Amino acid sequence: MPYEDSLPVLIGCLAIAGLFFGLWRSFAQRGWLVSALLSVVIGVGVATLDQITVTDREEVELLLPRLARAVEEKDLATLIESIAPEVRPVQEQAERAVEKIQPSQVAITKLEVSVDRSGRLPVATADLLVRVSGRMVGQEEAMGIVAADVTLEKRERWLVTDCVVKPAEPLGKR
Repeated sequence: MPYEDSLPVLIGCLAIAGLFFGLWRSFAQRGWLVSALLSVVIGVGVATLDQITVTDREEVELLLPRLARAVEEKDLATLIESIAPEVRPVQEQAERAVEKIQPSQVAITKLEVSVDRSGRLPVATADLLVRVSGRMVGQEEAMGIVAADVTLEKRERWLVTDCVVKPAEPLGKR
């Protein structure tokens, strides 16, 4: 679907159905009742279709929290599997993050995804803020917030092709 949220369409169809139902009660003509029922069916159909259809943007929005959970659980196999095989520096970055930082909690606090379908393969860019609690090797537990720009490419599934992690900018600067 060209839109990401079916709620406005559903509300619009139900409002039109209410209008048609009111006209049916006033004029007692069967056509108004049929129109009301048809509006309800269209609204519910669009909402159902939206719920069962997962867009590329929604796939990426579901994938990134799974990867954050894999970092938290130190599941290196899941991380490496989600990174494009030819991008060895990103794989090494993931390995270092799990081994050196030893994260105990990884939470995505802000996530903005855009998908570009103009190329040969769809490419998604995710801008996120991540709160990480963990212990650097040989140090005490600490918490920090980092910004990450993640680029993913859809082959048979979404694969990370680039990940730039940097300190988060102060509020209002981003």
